Amino acid sequence: MNPFAAINLGLIESSDAFSIMGIWKEASAFNKGIIVILVVLLVFQIYTAVERFVMYAGSNSASEKFLKLFMDTLRRGDFEAAKRAATTHNKSHVALVLKHGLDIFQYEKQLKSMNPNHDVIQPVERAISRGSAEVTELLKKGMNSLATIGALAPFIGLLGTVAGIIKVFADLKTKGAGDINALAGSIGEALGTTALGLIVAIPAVWIYNLLTNKQDQVVTNINNAASQMIDEFIRRESQA
Repeated sequence: MNPFAAINLGLIESSDAFSIMGIWKEASAFNKGIIVILVVLLVFQIYTAVERFVMYAGSNSASEKFLKLFMDTLRRGDFEAAKRAATTHNKSHVALVLKHGLDIFQYEKQLKSMNPNHDVIQPVERAISRGSAEVTELLKKGMNSLATIGALAPFIGLLGTVAGIIKVFADLKTKGAGDINALAGSIGEALGTTALGLIVAIPAVWIYNLLTNKQDQVVTNINNAASQMIDEFIRRESQA
């Protein structure tokens, strides 16, 4: 055989061994399981990221519209219109908390009509604090899973790499070190699982940080809007 043809044939075989399909074909049953797990984790984090970003986009859009209506109606003292605004824009996490605070304020005002010394503001503040904590828990949906994927995916890939290296040494024992092309599949398998683990982990950590920032922004918006609402309640109580 022409030596140049043999070299070209070897390069083609090596290239195929290091392709995605080549790595899958050469992978052991154990590493195929590792690859499937990592692919499932990748699909799950993509789904979580899309669902969370869509949710935040809807919440932010609804919050902007809600706050304009809510604060205007609140200053006019039209509490029923304020609650209708919250119900209309129920995708807004800010609306959920403020409506709860407004309901408690109206209830406490009824109690004050029976006891003039009753403190109306503190129960509202506690209700808003509880509502904010509940909303924060809702915003954390999927976050623990993303953090776990970001932390574990590299180690899962590394486990596949260790299994691949063991296979390389097993092939060395049976095939010898003379033909590197015969070992290409095992080498590709060893390196490929680590690469896949990093491909899964890196975006998971990035998405987790982005969602954490969005969560903090929502909580800040809730606190600011709740503070304005309580200030309005205090003003009304001082004039009563």
